[in-house]
Amino acid sequence: MKPRLNIGYGVVGLMASALTAMWFLGERGGAQLSLAANEPIPVSGSAFIALIVAVIFLNALFVAAETAVDLLRAIHVKHVKEEDRANRERLQDLVDNKQRYATACTLASRIARVIIALAIVLLAASFDLGPNRSGSVEIGHFLMNLVFVAIPVSLVNLVVGELVPKSFASLHPHRTGLRLYRLIRAAAVVFSVPASLLVGVANLVTRTFGGRASFTMPNQAEEEIRTIVESAQESGEIEIDEKKLLNSVFEFTDTVAREIMTPRVDMDAMPIKSDPADLVRVMQESGHSRIPLYEETDDQIVGIVHAKDILMRMVGDDPISIRDIMRPALFVPEGKNLHELLREMRQGRSQMAVVQDEFGGTAGIVTIEDIVEELVGDIVDEYDTEEPEPVESDTGGFVAEGKTHLDDVNEEIGSSFESEEFDTVGGYVFGLFGRQPKPGESIQSEGYRFLVLETDGRRILKLRIEPIESPSFLEEVGE
Repeated sequence: MKPRLNIGYGVVGLMASALTAMWFLGERGGAQLSLAANEPIPVSGSAFIALIVAVIFLNALFVAAETAVDLLRAIHVKHVKEEDRANRERLQDLVDNKQRYATACTLASRIARVIIALAIVLLAASFDLGPNRSGSVEIGHFLMNLVFVAIPVSLVNLVVGELVPKSFASLHPHRTGLRLYRLIRAAAVVFSVPASLLVGVANLVTRTFGGRASFTMPNQAEEEIRTIVESAQESGEIEIDEKKLLNSVFEFTDTVAREIMTPRVDMDAMPIKSDPADLVRVMQESGHSRIPLYEETDDQIVGIVHAKDILMRMVGDDPISIRDIMRPALFVPEGKNLHELLREMRQGRSQMAVVQDEFGGTAGIVTIEDIVEELVGDIVDEYDTEEPEPVESDTGGFVAEGKTHLDDVNEEIGSSFESEEFDTVGGYVFGLFGRQPKPGESIQSEGYRFLVLETDGRRILKLRIEPIESPSFLEEVGE
C-alpha cells in the first residue's frame, strides 16, 4: 500500500478520535462537555501513553504479518533447505491458507487502530482541560488537546506501525512469515469467527455486483513488474524486443487455444482412407510433417499421421495401413489456457492438438510451435510463410488480410479494436456487417472505415482500413 494511503488512515483516525470523544463525553448546553472539572479521569496519562505504545507495536507486527502472508509464494518454500522440514511446513501452511491468515491479520490490525483512537481520546481527556464559569469543561479546550495528541501519535503509528513493518516484510516475506508464524496462527484462531462473518456479510453485499469481498491486499505484482519493464525500456536499460518478451510471459497465461490456432478452413487435413502417396504429396506441398486424418469430414478427426512413420513403412514392399501407423490426437476445448495446454502436450508427448468447439466440431489445430511463438515471437523456417501484417497503402490507410489478428492490427496502426467474439480483423468486420459483405462494401467503426477488397464468398480475404479523416476518405465523400 502506498504511503499516501497510510497518511489517509492517520487523518481518518484523527477524525474518528474526535467523533468518539463527542460520543464518549457527551454534550451539554451545546458547547459544554458533561465531564466536570472536579472529576478527572481516574487513570493517569502515562498509562494511556504506555497503552498507545504497546498497541502501536502490536499493530506493526500484524501489518508485517499481513504483508508477508500476502507476498508469500510457493517459490519461497522451495528456497528453504529440504532438511529444514519445520520451516518448509510452516511456509507451506501460510501459502496454502493465505486467505484465512491474511484476513485474520488484517482484522487484528484494524482493531488495533480502533484501540489507538480510543486511547488518544482518553489521553486528551486526562489532561487539565480548565473549567469554565459553570464548572464544566469547554469543548474547545478538549478538542485542542485532542489535536495535539492525535497528530504526533498518528505520525508515529504511520511510520512505526505501518511503513517500517510493511517495507521490511516486503523485502523479506519468508523471514517475516517464519518469525511471526505463531502470532499469525494465534490471530487466525482468535479472529476466525468474526473474520468469516465479516467476509460473509461483505460477500452478500458485493455478490450483486459480480465481486467477492476480501480483507487481503490485491496482488499488484504483475502491474508493478510491467511498470518496471516499461521504465527500463524507456531508459534504455533493455531493448524493445526484451520488453516484448517479458510482457508476453504475462500475457501467456491469459491466452487460450482459440486465439492462436490454425482455423479449420486453413487446415491441411486428409481422409483416413487416403493413399500414402497422396499423404506424402500433401506433406511436401504444405511443408507439414504431421497431417490430421478424418473419417467423413474434417469435423470427425480421428488421429494424426507423421511423415516419418509413412516413409519408414514405404521402404519395404508390404502394403501400408494408415490406421496402423496413425497416432491418437489430443482434443482440447477452444478456451484451453496455453499454460495448461503446453503441460498436457508435454505429458502426452504430442506435437499437435485438435481444438474443438462447444458442439464437438473441429475449430482448428494448435502445435507446440504455435505455443512457443506466443512467448518468443514468430519462428520462421524454410517452409513457413510470413504472417500477414497490415501494409500501408499508397492511397492512405492500411491493407490487411482478413486473417490478421486484431492485436496485430492495433499494434500496427495504433487503433483499439476489441471483440469478444472474433480474433481476426476479418471476423471483426464480418460482425460489424452482420452478414457476408461483398467486395466494394464499406462500414465505419471506432473512427475508421473498413473497405472490403476481396472475399471468397464465405469470409473476408482482404480489406482496407483507414481513418475517417484520411484524405482518400474525405475525397470519396466529397469533402
